[in-house]
Amino acid sequence: MISIIMPVKNESITLFKSLNHLQRLRDLNICEIILVDGGSTDNTIKIASNLVDHILITKSGRAHQQNIGASIAKGDILLFLHADTVITKEQIVSLKSIIEKNLWGFFKIIFDNRKIRYKILAYLINLRSKVYNYGTGDQVIYINRKIFNKIRGFPPLEIMEDIKICSILKQISQPSIRDSYVITSARRWEKYGFFKTILKMRILRFFYHLGVESKKLARYYE
Repeated sequence: MISIIMPVKNESITLFKSLNHLQRLRDLNICEIILVDGGSTDNTIKIASNLVDHILITKSGRAHQQNIGASIAKGDILLFLHADTVITKEQIVSLKSIIEKNLWGFFKIIFDNRKIRYKILAYLINLRSKVYNYGTGDQVIYINRKIFNKIRGFPPLEIMEDIKICSILKQISQPSIRDSYVITSARRWEKYGFFKTILKMRILRFFYHLGVESKKLARYYE
């Protein structure tokens, strides 16, 4: 079984689109879906009630939420799906045949905004992943459960937990970068400005690698 773990907070707009088409996999017992809510004040939980197998409510923080979800997961494969990213049934099923020899990995991405600048951005993100062998949460990171337990899950960071766990996993094995594309939302770039958001991300990465405390980085990210 594949356990899909989705950390959310106020995702009522995106949730149905991300989860509705996966219901057939639930019916066939191929996957379970665990939603971990970090304090939503909208209709997230109401919308999710018929779309997931478990709803957990905890404090906000993506690393913490994902670890809480993983703690009750039954699957041999843990797949961490953001609410604004869409993955197909076929992509999920394909993981069953490769997870034993590829202990962890992620997908390539495209954005739901098809303007040329977003196509270029997606290309550069995918190229970076290929060169440096790490992915971000938007790329749907999946991990063999035994390995996840061995490294004790996501590190307790308020931001950059995806980058950190990839660096830990790379010490065990190289990732399998799936040659197919998940669709992720461009909403942050659209809301805050394309170039401004790219610059902000680069600044965050720079200070993260300098060792700046994740709480300070999270405040800047917000």
